[in-house]
Formats: sequence, C-alpha cells, structure tokens
Amino acid sequence: MSPPRKKLLIIGPVPPPFAGPEIGTKTLLDSPVLNETYDIIHLNTTVRKSNTEKGKFGVQMVVAFVRYLLSLIGNLMLRRPDFVLYCPTTASLMGWTRDGSTTVLCRLFAIKLFMQFRGGHFRLFLDSLSPIPRWTIRRLLAMTHKMLAQSERLKRQFDGILPATKVGRFPNSIAADFFTHYEGLDRSGRTRPVTVLFVGHLSAAKGYCDLLETIPTLCGGNQVKFHFIGARSVGARNIRFNQATGEPFHQRDPEIGFQRYVVESGCEAHVERLGERVEGEAKLRAFENADIFVLPSYSEGFSMSILEAMSSGLPVIATRVGAAPDIIESGVNGILIDPGDVAQLTDQLQTLIMEKDRRLAIGRAARATCRDNFQVDHVSRQLIDILETGAS
Repeated sequence: MSPPRKKLLIIGPVPPPFAGPEIGTKTLLDSPVLNETYDIIHLNTTVRKSNTEKGKFGVQMVVAFVRYLLSLIGNLMLRRPDFVLYCPTTASLMGWTRDGSTTVLCRLFAIKLFMQFRGGHFRLFLDSLSPIPRWTIRRLLAMTHKMLAQSERLKRQFDGILPATKVGRFPNSIAADFFTHYEGLDRSGRTRPVTVLFVGHLSAAKGYCDLLETIPTLCGGNQVKFHFIGARSVGARNIRFNQATGEPFHQRDPEIGFQRYVVESGCEAHVERLGERVEGEAKLRAFENADIFVLPSYSEGFSMSILEAMSSGLPVIATRVGAAPDIIESGVNGILIDPGDVAQLTDQLQTLIMEKDRRLAIGRAARATCRDNFQVDHVSRQLIDILETGAS
C-alpha cells in the first residue's frame, strides 16, 4: 500500500478579477504536475471582484479578513497540510495584517510556510516605514521557512533582511493551453496596420499615460492601431514609487491624457478599447491579432501579461522594473526602456512598427524563452524541488 500523498495548501487569489496575481494562482492550481504530486488545498484570498476596487478598505474587507482567519485555522488544524504556499499581493500595512497573521499561525501549527512574494516594490515600502512596523515585518519574515521571489533581481529586496539560504526563486508560469494555442502562428504574411496591444490597468502607474503620449507621433506617418484591455483607473492603489529610481510616483489622470493625445490630436480612429475584462477566446484572439505588446510600467513584480505576450510570440517593449530585466535580453527577445522615458518609448515603437523582420525575430525568441523556462509543468517541478529539498 502506497503512503498517502502530501498535502499542499496554496493561499492566493483567483479570478475574478482577471489580473496577474489571480491568473498566476489559477495556473498553479490547475498544474497537472502539482496535482499528480500533492493533494492540493486552496484558500482564496480574493475580496474584490473588480481590479478598480482592490485595496479599498471597508466593511467587506473586515468581514473577509475574519472569514480568512477562521478558514486558515480550520485548514491548518483539521487538514494538516505538509506545506503552505502563500502568495501575498500587496506591500502595505493593511495587507501585512493578513500576511503577518498567516505567518504566525503557520508557525504555531508547525507547518512550513513558503511565501511567494508577488510585487517589486516591497523594499521601498519597508524602508519607508517607521522603526516599529519595520522591525515587526522583519521579524515576521524571519518566521517563514523560505521566501520565494519571482526572479533573481527581485530576490535583492530581501538583502540584509534574510540570509541568502532562506531566499529562493519561483517565477510565474504559462498554462499549457495558452501556450499551445499559438503553436504554428505565423504573423509574417500580415499587412498593415500594425497593431500595438496594451493589457493592464489604464493608469499612469502602468505607463498607460506615457503610451498615450506616443500616439500623435506614431499615427502621423504610420498605419498603426492601438488596442487597450483594462479598466480605467486614476489611482495606483499601492504603487507609490518609480521602482527603477526609488523616487515617489506622481499620479496623472488617464482621461485627461486620452482627451489630449487621442481625441484632440485626431487619432481616435487608431485607438480601440477592447474592454475592461477580456477572457477566454476573446483574450486569445487579442494576443493573436496583435503585432507588438507594450507595458511601460513604473512598478512591476513578474508581469503575467508580459509572459503571456512573449508566449504568444509577440515582441515586447517593457520597462526596466520587476522581473523584466531577468527574462528580457533587450534587442534579442524583447526591448527594455526606462520608465517615464516617452521619447525612448516612441522611438522603439517606431522601429518595431517599421521593421517587420526585426519584430518577428524578437517575437520568435520571446516564445522560445517561454517554451524553455516558463511553461507550467517546468515551473511546477521547480516548486516541488523547493518544497521537498529547500532548493532555490
């Protein structure tokens, strides 16, 4: 008789809303390799069903927090998982109420806690705190069995906080059906207009306002269209820093930018909003119909939309924030620019729009990167190795 399988409790958000953290958790939960190896238990941390409502304090969040604690205690006490993989999504004191409670409860029940930290500005947040909350969070981090950053660059957030042996790497992954959908896709026979795709919050923090600024120049002499997927958002939720420079991030109103750079410049015919939430076949078609993907964010962790774009064979223009510099070799499998540099963004977009062979070659290299490193079965085996041996 074979021994019972070990249990893995995965704590993280799932759709809706359909944002990177939710998609990342869902991909893991559906992983054939993980489900063959462990009995998977899931504790959903989704509170808000809309991206624009995330992070807003209210009675709903208090009730959800109490329910979360009761559910977590029940799972730890009655189901006794061998491992807990916790995927926090915020860098805020409010978020650390749940993060800290999870850490303490796992320690009390003597269950190994692996925290996959999703986000790229944790260290900036921590260093901005007053001494007492900063000391408290550092002590809570020390209680985890292992901290898992999503790339080598993001591991640096924990330098001087945790020993190197307690910090590992565990990236996001691409679901098998998403990756295989684009097998054999050939964009070489397409004629203009070239389609530029943006997926994310239509907010200044995601670089949406910077992209809008490029439109009058790019539409002036090129056959180009811009497709946008995402909800309009003036706020940046917990994004308060330019991750590349550490400087405070200054808000801009995206609707003022749209009016100025699209409507008043006469470029409305070149711009289409595909919707706040595009999923299933419609989402697959959006990537399939695009020629270039752009995400000029000021702060990122490990962007799922970048990973999806690369896996679909699109050349990506992204900023040097988060995990992007670890997965993109600029000029080879993508293009890296500085956040906030509209001139650089315009120039790189212009180049890819005009040079079909260049964008096709970069897109092929991007897909190869995902094939070799970020398919869900490959990443799931990395996680199993981390859980079982502590490898990083």
